Amino acid sequence: MFGGRVRFTVPMHYALGFMLTFVIGGLTGVLLAIPPVDFVVHNSLFLVAHFHQVIIGGVVFALMAGYTYWFPKAFGFTLDERLGKAIFWCWFIGFHLAFMPLYVLGLWGGTRRMQHINDPTWQPWLNVALVGAVIIGLGIALTVVQLLYSIKTRDQRRDITGDPWDGRTLEWLTLSPPPHYNFAVLPDVHGEEAYWTRKQTAIKLDRLIDEPDYKPIEMPINTPTGVICAFFASLCGFAIIWYIWWLAILGLIGAFAVFVWYAWRDEHEHVIPIEEVRANARERRRIRQEHLQSLSQSV
Repeated sequence: MFGGRVRFTVPMHYALGFMLTFVIGGLTGVLLAIPPVDFVVHNSLFLVAHFHQVIIGGVVFALMAGYTYWFPKAFGFTLDERLGKAIFWCWFIGFHLAFMPLYVLGLWGGTRRMQHINDPTWQPWLNVALVGAVIIGLGIALTVVQLLYSIKTRDQRRDITGDPWDGRTLEWLTLSPPPHYNFAVLPDVHGEEAYWTRKQTAIKLDRLIDEPDYKPIEMPINTPTGVICAFFASLCGFAIIWYIWWLAILGLIGAFAVFVWYAWRDEHEHVIPIEEVRANARERRRIRQEHLQSLSQSV
């Protein structure tokens, strides 16, 4: 917060791991786009390796990075960083051990869903892939351990600043977890990195921006209407696919009835009192002011 400090965090591990893993997957995808190569390796372990290289690098690594990065904003405490790095290395090392041998086996004629091993020389490569799969399994188990351990020690890892990563985007302007109305006053956005600019301005002027004029906030009333309508709509779609017409009609009527019930409600909003808005905002300002003073003293 207010820093510009550089830390090689767990989300950064996943970002760099994604770059290497996804680039290799992309290059092998270019090879598969060449008809003579595709004719040789089609439906082979080469294709399996390429597919997982893209999916693991582009989806799982991104998912784990986002999970680690926004967890403190959602729940108010950070995940254990040591276990987080161990999980990353299990995924990164385990993945490449598990799937890189499949490229070789695919080029040698290994097909998907093999019933038996055609060539005994393939066995060492398959053993390496097995070791990689075990390491990935260890990473998955550590993910559960990390979550449970972080919950157990959450009092020591509270995110009181709302900005544990010294972030650059506006969600880190709020407390963690944020109030249900998010911002006490809509932030004045100029440029691509409004929050980062605000922090740097505070450091330069050695003070926070002037306290805004708080007002009561109107918020929509929470409702399960969307979830219930989605349930009935899914039921209707499933029934249409399988020609279960009575169930399709029931799903359609259910979705329509819930929507009509919601539309006929008289109250749709509630007001957050100005006292609550002001109290939360001033608590946030107090924390930021203390941090800014400690930063000034350290300099």
